[in-house]
Amino acid sequence: MQYEIVSWDEAYNMCYYLFEKLINANEFPDIIVGIARGGWIPARLLSDFYGNKFTANIKIEFYRDTSQVRENPIITQELTAEVKNKKILIVDDVADSGKSLQAAIEHIKTKGPKSIKTATLHYKKHSIVVPDFYINLTDKWIVYPWEYGEFIAFQYKELRKKHTVLEIKKQLKDIGIPPHLVESYFEKVLTNN
Repeated sequence: MQYEIVSWDEAYNMCYYLFEKLINANEFPDIIVGIARGGWIPARLLSDFYGNKFTANIKIEFYRDTSQVRENPIITQELTAEVKNKKILIVDDVADSGKSLQAAIEHIKTKGPKSIKTATLHYKKHSIVVPDFYINLTDKWIVYPWEYGEFIAFQYKELRKKHTVLEIKKQLKDIGIPPHLVESYFEKVLTNN
């Protein structure tokens, strides 16, 4: 599997480029809805760029970990705002299968919004939902900076069966996880479990 490790600076810039695309398309949402957990940070940044404090979230659980996927996503927290007759922008980090976006769209449609648009940082061609706005098309597994710890934990769990801790650390560093975070994770988290 190929990975794309996104840094904080890259993620921030991608969010700004996404904002520019939205503005250029004359998209001014009344409420920005972040899909928890991956969409929270991009939604918050878009809110900042727009100067729009009207944000909401919906929590959809789809992945059990970075590789195990449920058949269908589960809404574990319904939409946290009144959206009737409002222009809604749903934000997630990536449209991978598209099922989380689809679940969010269907749920929000039942609340009577004026319109719904979707935006992501990455889009994969096999997604059942093509976001209205996205920055990069990819087929790689994306690792965002807000999920480095989760990714390290999963890789350790999967690789420890056949690899030493030193080998796992090297693999994580080689794919682009910041070395100081790898070392810190193994030093502080794994030694306390």
